[in-house]
Amino acid sequence: MLKSGLNLNRSLMIISKQTKDESEADIYNEILKNIESGLSLAEALKEELVFTDLFTAVVQAGEESGSLVPVLASLENYYSSRDDLKKEIKQASFYPLTVIITVFLAAAFIFRFILPVFVDLFAEFSGELPLITRIFLKISSIFNNYFLLILIFLIFLVMTLVILFKSKKRRVLKSQILLKLPLFSSLYQDLILTQIAIYLSLLLKSGLKLISALELLKNIITDYHYQKFIQNTALNISKGASLTDCFSDSKYIPDLFYYLIMTGEETAQMETMLERAGDYYYQKLKEEIARMLQYLEPFLITLTAIFVALLAAAVMMPMFQIYLII
Repeated sequence: MLKSGLNLNRSLMIISKQTKDESEADIYNEILKNIESGLSLAEALKEELVFTDLFTAVVQAGEESGSLVPVLASLENYYSSRDDLKKEIKQASFYPLTVIITVFLAAAFIFRFILPVFVDLFAEFSGELPLITRIFLKISSIFNNYFLLILIFLIFLVMTLVILFKSKKRRVLKSQILLKLPLFSSLYQDLILTQIAIYLSLLLKSGLKLISALELLKNIITDYHYQKFIQNTALNISKGASLTDCFSDSKYIPDLFYYLIMTGEETAQMETMLERAGDYYYQKLKEEIARMLQYLEPFLITLTAIFVALLAAAVMMPMFQIYLII
């Protein structure tokens, strides 16, 4: 709307009338009232608690530099890409989680209600039960005798993990786990690199100076080790170092990312090279998620098939032996 020549007040009024959600419409109306009372767009956004620090900072810098329209266009592209990535991650995790939860619940049901039925039948069996049958019956016995303890332990484990990943005091441990976790560490690092490249590109495009952009970026990135790295980078740049100097030989910055930044500094096209780095790691992240899902699906199917086959063998083998004796 701003590109077409409409002023900000009228654009907000049109958006509020087109919005079907009443709460969203109220937010737009409040922003419009604050602007009409003399506040800038950034100041009006800060009055509403729904907007992130990144959004308000970029808008404020865009207003101050006179480039609000292109800055808002960049924000639109960023949030669109972020939503697409979230959808990719949800779609990639839905199938594995569904299979794992279904297999777990099915196994719990079988051990809790089905296998105990065969205990009395197999108890009358004079011969020695097959090893696989004895293993399954033992698991079923443990599961039934200690069901409440197992349930309490699982609930405690889930709560501990939730507290660990939400607690600010455990941020160092959480960061270490995620950066070293097999299979997932590469995904996690690529996600952070994507965020760093895109956020920094947005902030610099809006007109913020590099040190100010890094200070804001430090508060946006949630990983502890990358936060400390960005904080040290801002400190070193304030002392006269370049961004390339800070990124060289860092275990947190891959070579490709470093060379893109170096090229951006040498050609005075830092925002463009950061945008390219963000696009590259975004596509890499999507491909890694798709590849992981490609290998995970047959693995889970095979695992389920093995469990079903072992369970069938554990039940059928002694029944065949009983039949032969009879």
